[in-house]
Amino acid sequence: MLTENYLFLRLIRLRHPEEWLGNGDGLAFIFPKAGSGAYSSISAVQPLLPGDVLAVNSAARGKVRVSGPGDFVFWSFFLSIGNLFPLFSSTELCLLKSVADSFSVPKFYAASTHAAGECHRLLAEVPPQFNLDHRSHILRVASAVLSLEFNNAHAQRCGFVRPEEHLTQIFEKLSIDEILNLSVSQLADRFSCSRRHLTRLFHQHFGLSVSTLRMEMRLLKAVSLLRDPDAKITKIAEQCNFNHLGLFNTCFKRRFGVSPGQWRKKSLNSGNGHASVLAEAPNCRLQSIGLCPWSGALPRPNMDPEDALA
Repeated sequence: MLTENYLFLRLIRLRHPEEWLGNGDGLAFIFPKAGSGAYSSISAVQPLLPGDVLAVNSAARGKVRVSGPGDFVFWSFFLSIGNLFPLFSSTELCLLKSVADSFSVPKFYAASTHAAGECHRLLAEVPPQFNLDHRSHILRVASAVLSLEFNNAHAQRCGFVRPEEHLTQIFEKLSIDEILNLSVSQLADRFSCSRRHLTRLFHQHFGLSVSTLRMEMRLLKAVSLLRDPDAKITKIAEQCNFNHLGLFNTCFKRRFGVSPGQWRKKSLNSGNGHASVLAEAPNCRLQSIGLCPWSGALPRPNMDPEDALA
């Protein structure tokens, strides 16, 4: 379930001996503003001063406390990398698992670094009202950190030459539209390899098959389009590359537990957007690689996307 802090910037003030547990989903971003504090978890203790930036996996169950005289004041918000999945380019998708795994340990950016300075500059521009403009500004702040981590992941990978590097380069040149619209056989032709070899390559980078990745991207796109109350479901199915409305309804219901129409109705009737609907969603197929936007441990659907997209 998405917490009330999700993509919502909060100013937090701690007085000794108060502690902030940072209960939420995904990554917790912390931006010290005044005083001195420290983040502590089982694996790390990190001092925090004004101008610094800290990004931590909320699953680490760390806590922030005051470490000096006076109060410790900081900004904070939560973000799930999995919820940004449809926004990434093919190059970024190729690096996504490495970036997500890198946040298994706290990421600290000192006030003297460019990334920290850029984050605090962007924070000053976030409007106070919790609306689309507010959330879009929060994404800009997060992007200052994520862009740096994508660059680091790319630099690390370029230091290794593997026999299949030429295949990786071809994949990075594919657009999102090509990944969604080309059949698995057509994608295999682009890679000059067999369908089986292409599946093995995708498992190497993502831990899942081509069809599973494509199905997840299509359904996440459908969720976004369903937020428009005037959009026809038949048109949404076509935009998400489903040739048959019945197949779209079946895949959507197996993934989210409700039909597209029911999802839209619950979303529009929900007092807090679509959070209550997401809370009922079954496990994301990306759960095993740490990119699932939802929590929980429900069984996987019985339907294999290979069957739906064959």
